[in-house]
Amino acid sequence: MSKRFKQNIIRFILSLSIFIFTVFLTPNFNIANIYILFISAFFVILLDYLVSTITGIHDYPLGRGVVGFFSCIVILYSTQFFISGYYISIISSIVAALIYSSVDYVLDNTKME
Repeated sequence: MSKRFKQNIIRFILSLSIFIFTVFLTPNFNIANIYILFISAFFVILLDYLVSTITGIHDYPLGRGVVGFFSCIVILYSTQFFISGYYISIISSIVAALIYSSVDYVLDNTKME
């Protein structure tokens, strides 16, 4: 199993965990059912991968930090416009992005062999 594949699996599980955590604890973050939860987690990972591949923001330490945080807010918030049954306020997307970016930064700095 390649390192990149392992990272994507972990990011998918991470996204699911963040969504479950923030849906229950954050007001104005609603997901209609479990299927929408899985679809939105996959969509967020896909958008994050595309943004980081096109812009290269994850190649620099600042990209994984501040720029990654703000791009995560935009990705989480914009997901609601593509997936019906998913709603998130801007405040909730900031909370979710803070959690996601923090854990993502830790994952990128750990060795996955």
